[in-house]
Amino acid sequence: MEATPGMMNVDQRWSQQGVSGSSYSFHSASELSQLFHLVGKRFDALQLTPGRLKGEMSIAQLGAVTLLKITTTHRILLNGDRGPDCISFCIEASGQAKDHKVFCVPMSAYSVHGFKQGLLESHFELSADSTTYLTITSSRCFNDYLEHFGLESMIGEMEMSNSLQSFPLMHQHMAKEFEFLIQNSFVNTIRPQQAGHRLYGLFVKCLTCHDEEGCFIPMVSTPRQELVRRLIGWGFLHGTADTNLDQICQMLFASKGTLIQSTKEALDIGPMELLKRIRLEKVNGMLRSQERRKTAQLTTVSEVAQYFGFRSRGHFARAYQELFYESPSVTLSKAPA
Repeated sequence: MEATPGMMNVDQRWSQQGVSGSSYSFHSASELSQLFHLVGKRFDALQLTPGRLKGEMSIAQLGAVTLLKITTTHRILLNGDRGPDCISFCIEASGQAKDHKVFCVPMSAYSVHGFKQGLLESHFELSADSTTYLTITSSRCFNDYLEHFGLESMIGEMEMSNSLQSFPLMHQHMAKEFEFLIQNSFVNTIRPQQAGHRLYGLFVKCLTCHDEEGCFIPMVSTPRQELVRRLIGWGFLHGTADTNLDQICQMLFASKGTLIQSTKEALDIGPMELLKRIRLEKVNGMLRSQERRKTAQLTTVSEVAQYFGFRSRGHFARAYQELFYESPSVTLSKAPA
């Protein structure tokens, strides 16, 4: 992360300057995951397409609303807890949303996502070469706002749906407004509290600006989508385990055929390849962080690889190179001291 002195110093950077009006570059999914810590979110992140990843996250704290802008050159999966009092309004603004998904469901054009009341988890994918705006706010505060203006009926809609099919003009208006607020947060030309109220008004307009039935999209997950999410969660939680397909199927109570077909439908790869990429991502994150290696009492590339279940040096080195387009030793050499 070029805007910070290193992953281990992100929290220190927060305390020194705050995050409103800040922009950070990242070069790995693990660095993006670390950046989400700045806004109080614990997400696991996984690079899904091979290559040298480059991205940027801009953060603006606008009263009761945190506004994020994320650009990425590669497809990324984010998975984790969003908290009990949290809703989001999220859009893809560059027109590069072919791989954008929310809970394994593809995002349609001009759609808005993330506002379901009571949803405790987050699971979404960012497309390569995309620009995503993501707002975070308290569901309780937003409900108070709706009730103040006599819009309690919207709460019921938001309890059933996590997505909304918007109009092109409304979608474009939201993107322009988000970009305006991001840019002005850098130069402090707008009052944060005023901007937060402005965003709440924009959210209400988005929720009410339609004349078609079925504008809200009910949130429905299939068993296969849930199975993929469970596999991803297990993979990040047990990243040091080197298991086989039979053991995974037993732990997830799924047949081989169902598990293989489910992951290929959702991510275009099989379950074992998915778990291998998660372990490679964990290796990448540890190689980039001296603090993590120190905590785990690991020093060399070989030690880190073995820690995450890679026994063959040659197999590991090839797989790492194929995913990240650089050798693990190069990643280690670029890590901040």
